[in-house]
Amino acid sequence: MKALTKLTTGLLLTCATLSLRAAEGPDHAMCPGCGQSLSNAFIQVAKKGRPAVVHIRGEMGGQPNQTYEEFSNAPSNPFEQFQEELFNRFFGTPGDRKGGGYPRGPQGQSHGSGFIVSEDGYIVTNHHVVKDATRIIVEKYDEVEKEFEATLVGCDPKTDLAILKIDAKDLPVVTFADSDTLQVGQWTIAIGHPFKLRDSVTAGVISAMHRGDLQISQLEDFIQTDAAINAGNSGGPLFNLDGEVVGVNTAILSRSGGNIGVGFAIPSNIAKMVFEQIRNKGAVDRGFLGVQIQDLNEDLVTGFKLKKGTVGALISEVVPGSCAEQSGLQAGDVVTEFNGAEIKGAKSLYNAIGKIAAGTQCKLKVLRAGKPKVIVLTLGSKAIEEVQEGDVIHKLGVIVEPLSPENAHKFNAKTDDKGVVITRVLPGSIAAMMGWNQGAIIMVINGESVTSVSDVKRIIEKTDPKDRLVFLMHHHGRASFHSVPHPNR
Repeated sequence: MKALTKLTTGLLLTCATLSLRAAEGPDHAMCPGCGQSLSNAFIQVAKKGRPAVVHIRGEMGGQPNQTYEEFSNAPSNPFEQFQEELFNRFFGTPGDRKGGGYPRGPQGQSHGSGFIVSEDGYIVTNHHVVKDATRIIVEKYDEVEKEFEATLVGCDPKTDLAILKIDAKDLPVVTFADSDTLQVGQWTIAIGHPFKLRDSVTAGVISAMHRGDLQISQLEDFIQTDAAINAGNSGGPLFNLDGEVVGVNTAILSRSGGNIGVGFAIPSNIAKMVFEQIRNKGAVDRGFLGVQIQDLNEDLVTGFKLKKGTVGALISEVVPGSCAEQSGLQAGDVVTEFNGAEIKGAKSLYNAIGKIAAGTQCKLKVLRAGKPKVIVLTLGSKAIEEVQEGDVIHKLGVIVEPLSPENAHKFNAKTDDKGVVITRVLPGSIAAMMGWNQGAIIMVINGESVTSVSDVKRIIEKTDPKDRLVFLMHHHGRASFHSVPHPNR
């Protein structure tokens, strides 16, 4: 396939040259074989990719016409951000400002695509495709249609990715490409199930790289493509001409919910990291640098006596005990480069770190007192959020993580405190109605000390659903008891 790609590229260049020469006269107007060679490349990718692409149906437990109301911890709903042009996540009701696809159906269903990445049945898709599903069905089209009930292995709302598993063997698979090597103008091919039309293939070029600030997800580094993607493509693969996955189709910019040539895909390097982390650990354990950062402005550039026009992420605080402190990073350092990529501000550094697993060695270029310095370090661990949708902690309405020296500093807790810290309270939940807040530390439940997320699950699950739960919590220097109904009541 790589040889085919090189041949195709050469023929395209030749074709372009001959097209220019066509202006000189009719003798230069033909490029025999160029179109057929490109067509053959597309055909080979389709033959290789289609068997590994699946249709995903999420059944919502009898909740008709649900729409995607909340996306993870995003600051606001992207459907409400654009008056003329809307981001659509490929399901819902056409024209509905909170939909952008086709109806979920009388029994409340979501529809999307996914792709098989292991012979024993691991599948990558979008989190929003299966987010509200109580039952997930994977449909695979060979000579006959086959259905499998899938297990949600884990999800990563920050990147809008989910990993499923079906009970099957010797399945056709696709492999991930290195998305860092992609270039604007490169051909891409999308395969999916738009509007339930099986194994649809479309082609286009990469329009841009590193698209962010779109408010689609918390961690944004999207590939923009003009390959036609529509309702039902969500979670499906975007291929290069070697038949390798370069991205996961996630959102479109559209007035009507249909394709207008502006689509966004999650880069394959992010998808591969999330898949490997969830498969091996059950959740994504992201790298943790241990710094507070901010953007530079003209006044700060002048105040730090930096060269005019300097960009980067300014470190305002270093977390004690973190890998940043151990490596010698200091407040006042300006991070200008991370693993070879330019850092233009605080958000670009945040995104760069968020795409990397804990334990990864990284190289930073910083300016200290105006002088360049290179620092090599190994990222620490940002505690894994072990809460999965549908479990008792999620039903209670909180996301929690173990208390560590790193997050203890963030939430103004003592490093010798024992418990788990609430990192998020879900709107409309039991916890929200009780007035619980981010940063509160759960220390004791029903008289038993809590030191891990599994302790919280164990204590709640063994308690009779008819009984209330009594939490001892610590927040802002004060301890208090809270009696709440059991989430399984």
